[in-house]
Amino acid sequence: MKLSPCLELFFKELPFPDRIAAVADCGYSAGEFWGYANKDIAAIAAAAEKHKVAITSFGNGCNNLLDRSQHDKYVADFAETVEVAKRLNCWKVIVLTGNVVPGRTRCDMSKAVIEGLRKLAPLAEKAGITLILELLNTAVNHAGYFLDNSEDMAAVLRAVNSPNVKGLYDIYHAGIMEGNVTEKIMTNLDIIGHFHAAGIPGRHEMKAGEQNYPFICRKIDEAGYTGYLGLEYHPLKDSRSSLIETREWLA
Repeated sequence: MKLSPCLELFFKELPFPDRIAAVADCGYSAGEFWGYANKDIAAIAAAAEKHKVAITSFGNGCNNLLDRSQHDKYVADFAETVEVAKRLNCWKVIVLTGNVVPGRTRCDMSKAVIEGLRKLAPLAEKAGITLILELLNTAVNHAGYFLDNSEDMAAVLRAVNSPNVKGLYDIYHAGIMEGNVTEKIMTNLDIIGHFHAAGIPGRHEMKAGEQNYPFICRKIDEAGYTGYLGLEYHPLKDSRSSLIETREWLA
């Protein structure tokens, strides 16, 4: 399994572009981050090229697909996303549903997400970008978030029916909400474009959590997945020790 540390969570004492050199020094050849709005994209791109670190995913601010009034803005802003993707040579962009709106049915909210993604899908296909819609837990970390289970994720993505719109299956979040993650992954692997991981409980090192990540990763590899597993945990150890231990554990 190819691993991609989330640069937001490791080496936080360093300027953001310098974190790329730090993860490379830990033996990693990939990394990812959240939104790009507050980032020096030129510096990140230069550091990634210098240290031969692939940027595997980033967020673009499309974080409330439930709100139909925002859809046209997301479409208009997509040209900027394409330029950022080109500069980073990164072709997976994280999008979010936003939080449940009181008074609206889940059916209506699902339809809104589908409508928004259908508007973005042709733009993504033309640019060679894959939008990855993230599943989050609502029990511990993200109360109110709409897309908190794999069944709803699959229903939305299969309705959109685009090769460039897939799911971001976060094994930590899904483990909290529904468990049985290996079977859920195997059922939906065709519509999963990226994975995230952290340890349960606490969202710390995976090795110290209850989930059997070596087993899960092996099953995903055996099923033919060739993408990345994003390491999105808050380390209890120093970043260097934590990342080296995780890499060696999952090797």
